[in-house]
Amino acid sequence: MGCGAGQKEAAEQKGTNYKVDNANGVTGKGEQPKVQKTAPGQGKGGDQQNGSAKVKDPAPTPNEEPPAQPPLQNREKSCPAPLLREIVEADDCAYLVSHYANKPGLRGSVFAVRDSKGRVFWKEYTDPDLTALKDANLPQLGWGAFWRSFTNAFVKDDNLLRVNERGAQLEFTLKSSKEPKPYTLLIPLSETPDKAPEDTYRHFIEPFTTLYKRRKERKDAVEGEGKKDKGLKEEDAEVKEATLNSYEAAVEDSARDSKELDAKLGDLRKKASEAQQEFTTLQNKVDKIVKSIRSCKGGNSKTLHPLDGLYLVGGARPFQHSTHAAPYFPTEQAHEPVWLTLLEDGRITEATPDSVSCLTKPPTDPEVAELVEGLPDDKVWQLIECYEHLDKWETFDAFVVDEITEGRCLFYSTYVLFIKYGFIQHFKLDKEVVINFLSAIQAGYYPNRYHNAMHAADVMQITHFVLGPGGMKAKCKLSMEDQLAAIIAAAIHDYNHPGLNNNFHTKVSAYLGTLYNDRSILENHHCACVFELMQHKKYDIMQFLNDDQKKDVRDTIVEMLLSTDMGNHAKIFSAFRRRLSEGTDWAKKKEDIRLALVMAIKLADISNCARPTELYLKWANRIAEEFYIQGDAEAQLGIPISPFMNRRTHEKDFHKGQVSFMNYIVTPLFETVSELLPRMRFAAELCTTNRDYWTK
Repeated sequence: MGCGAGQKEAAEQKGTNYKVDNANGVTGKGEQPKVQKTAPGQGKGGDQQNGSAKVKDPAPTPNEEPPAQPPLQNREKSCPAPLLREIVEADDCAYLVSHYANKPGLRGSVFAVRDSKGRVFWKEYTDPDLTALKDANLPQLGWGAFWRSFTNAFVKDDNLLRVNERGAQLEFTLKSSKEPKPYTLLIPLSETPDKAPEDTYRHFIEPFTTLYKRRKERKDAVEGEGKKDKGLKEEDAEVKEATLNSYEAAVEDSARDSKELDAKLGDLRKKASEAQQEFTTLQNKVDKIVKSIRSCKGGNSKTLHPLDGLYLVGGARPFQHSTHAAPYFPTEQAHEPVWLTLLEDGRITEATPDSVSCLTKPPTDPEVAELVEGLPDDKVWQLIECYEHLDKWETFDAFVVDEITEGRCLFYSTYVLFIKYGFIQHFKLDKEVVINFLSAIQAGYYPNRYHNAMHAADVMQITHFVLGPGGMKAKCKLSMEDQLAAIIAAAIHDYNHPGLNNNFHTKVSAYLGTLYNDRSILENHHCACVFELMQHKKYDIMQFLNDDQKKDVRDTIVEMLLSTDMGNHAKIFSAFRRRLSEGTDWAKKKEDIRLALVMAIKLADISNCARPTELYLKWANRIAEEFYIQGDAEAQLGIPISPFMNRRTHEKDFHKGQVSFMNYIVTPLFETVSELLPRMRFAAELCTTNRDYWTK
């Protein structure tokens, strides 16, 4: 009906010189349309030749307001009548789509869609609105081409409509012979709740019944002046008029029924809401009773439902990465309050202008002395002595700290750095929350040979060295947020690592590989686990930061963690070298500061190769042992054993792997970082010494 009616209407109007007063065919307010015949010898304006009087258009009645402005150019010629079409989607859902002018004088536009469920979505535009929409999206398209291509797209485009639960959208692809590139015009539509019957009548019945009435009135007027009937046959018109009248009556009945149903539904909704509230109250009571029963039975977090354990109790949780990963159940160990007090009360002195402060033995404070009386051994003093070397590259030994603390190296080392940097005071952190968080991080590390909490503590100490004695804090003018993010990132960078690398997860189609689409699988997992841990207020150290600080710290942590994936090494290393060649100011842009911090943690993560040889060999043997465990699993699965992970070729391949790693990864990285931080040049020399150990 839409296209044919529109084109036919245009032809009819042209043939009879008939002027449409509005888009629905209404002339003024309820008046009969005036039809003017064009007799032989008359001009277009109605002038009669041979001295005849001029026939003028009738003046508007007192109640009729003439249009404030003419319709948009070419609209009367190319789109004079309402348009209607049906679209059937692939799922057999049928939709009616309409367009019509809703203002006098063919001005304004309404677009509407009705689905098979009776929902109506619509959008109304004034001419200025439509002009602004066209100028913003299709400035090259003239109005003539616009209306022609619009009508063509409305009738022929089967991809015109997009519908979802939230609304509908019309997408007109407009084409012009003068412009080979098609343009897309988007018309978003919205639904008026509880107005479906009224909107159906307004947008899909009234415009077309008005069109029909206007045609019939014109037909009657033309017949009255002796013109040959070019319209519908009278009996057909009466049948269609009766049909339309029945439709109007049906719509009125539907509207009345809808109001009655709305009243009944309102009562039902109220009852449903009350029932839901009652159910929620009872469910909460049941949950409390269940928890009380578990508590009476002496249950702990292991007896809870996993989600209860995660979100109610919080803390580090077990995760089964693969059937070939050894099962591990995290347990938070109690800390020594006396040790923490002694570490907090230690004398703080400045080591160098560019380093953070260094701990020495605690003062002889009476209260502190009372605390240490009766200590069974001198381990706490040994620990303090170890932490005097936090600013030293060659003499800090995580193995010794781990032995003194009985496997809690990461917890105590991170706590000491929080004190040294003044994070607790600066950010007003709650000390108990900090202790809870660090305890959970320590517990969340698997007891792997290499990727364990001791390795995390070692990487964190080297990251601290790069920031302080290495000179990055001064070079990049790091903020307290930057430093907090760097220390946390280093502490958590291998959290919940199963001792099996990314490649293994991809090979066996492990759950995490699927979850992260084989992109930085473990790095994403480390990061997500820790931020999920902080969803519980007991462990959320970031709850004391404002929103801007939280975003800054989180974004930096995420970027630093994801950079530790060696699969991204070449890309990140190239970006760093390119930035080095561009200039020396690294403190102006946040992306430069984060790139520097990324290089700090990447360097720290592989720094074992640049430590004193005795310490380096301890770490090298541990990584080999962990590699061989993965190689054994791969052999058992019948898949290719990863390079340097076959224990049967240890004698032949181990030293080759170490030399290659140092030649192609470690040494170039350390030498390039030293261009930014000249104080780090010594580390590249240590790496060369360790490489030569294997080539002797």
